[in-house]
Parts: sequence; structure tokens; C-alpha cells
Amino acid sequence: MIQLPNAVKAYFSASNEERLDSLMAAFDEDAYVFDDNREFRGIEAIRHWCESDILGARVRFEVTDATEQDGTYAVIASIDGDFDKTNLPSPFLLKHTFKLSAGKIQELHIALPSFGKR
Repeated sequence: MIQLPNAVKAYFSASNEERLDSLMAAFDEDAYVFDDNREFRGIEAIRHWCESDILGARVRFEVTDATEQDGTYAVIASIDGDFDKTNLPSPFLLKHTFKLSAGKIQELHIALPSFGKR
């Protein structure tokens, strides 16, 4: 597995440790997040998303794979937490695709992994 940039590592560790300020510090002020067919633009919208969807659901990530191509980092993580797991596979895996700017997360796309391609 590749070495992940500090902002990507901070996203997962701060989420797991429920440290909102550290989580937000990983994002650029003008960042963009796409999660579950929803878009969040700017730090305040992302803060609300983090509070409700990550910290509010006590989401825990375990990174299982990571790749880098042309400065884009694709991370597969096993997800657990206090959310409805009805009809979800076990383990429940999501692909997080990060684009960085000046060492901070500029874009984050979260989707089901397609294991035939990255």
C-alpha cells in the first residue's frame, strides 16, 4: 500500500477519533465533497456533513487499500458505525477519491468501489 498524504491520513484518523477540528483542518476552504449523490461545497457545508454523517453516526474507517495516480489518491476503506446496515455487505467498503491542493483536500468523492478498475 502506498504512503498517503497527511491530509488524507488526517481525514481517516480524525474521523475515527471524533476530532472535528482536526478533520476540518484537512480540507481546503473551498473544498468539494460528493457523497451518496449529494454535493457539499465550501468548508461550512462540509462541516455540517462531517458533524451529521461521520461524527453523528460514529463512523469508523479501516483503510484496506490505497493507490495513487497522477496526484489523485483512491482509498478503499471498510466502514462501520451507528447507521442502518440493512442490506449492506459485510464488510461494507467505500472508495474515497481525494484530490489535493497545497496539501489539503480540495475534492473528495465517495462511492461504492468498482473492483475491476480504480
